[in-house]
Amino acid sequence: MKKSLFIAAILAFFLTSCGGPKIVGTWNVDRYVVDNQQGRTMNTTNAYQIKINKNGTGEKDINYAMFQTEFSDTQSFRWNMPSEDLITLTSSNSTNSDLDKTWIIVSKKKDKQVWRSTDGKNTVQTLELSKN
Repeated sequence: MKKSLFIAAILAFFLTSCGGPKIVGTWNVDRYVVDNQQGRTMNTTNAYQIKINKNGTGEKDINYAMFQTEFSDTQSFRWNMPSEDLITLTSSNSTNSDLDKTWIIVSKKKDKQVWRSTDGKNTVQTLELSKN
C-alpha cells in the first residue's frame, strides 16, 4: 500500500511539474515561407523573434523583405491554444499583421517548431522556429 502511494505521489509530481505548454519562451524565426501555390514563393531567414509568455500575451519583433518590399511587425499580441496542435495569435492593436491567425503546429519539439497557416485562399505560410 505504501509503495503504491509513493508511486502515485511521484507520478503526480512529474505530471504537475511539467506544466505549461512547450510554446512558452522566446523563439527565433529561423525561416518564414510564403507560397502562393502558383509558382511564386517568398523565403526569408532570420526574421527576428517571437516571445510567448505563460499568461497568454507575447511580443513580436519581426522584420523581413518580401518581393523587394520591407515589412516590420513589432507589437504585442494575445495567444491561445484551442487545441494541442493549434495556436491563435491576435495583435493587441488593430494593425494588420500577417501573423494574426490560427496556426497549425505541424512539428513540436522542445527547441524547434514548425507552424503552418493559410490566407483563406491559395497561399500557405510556414514559420520555422527555434528556442532562443
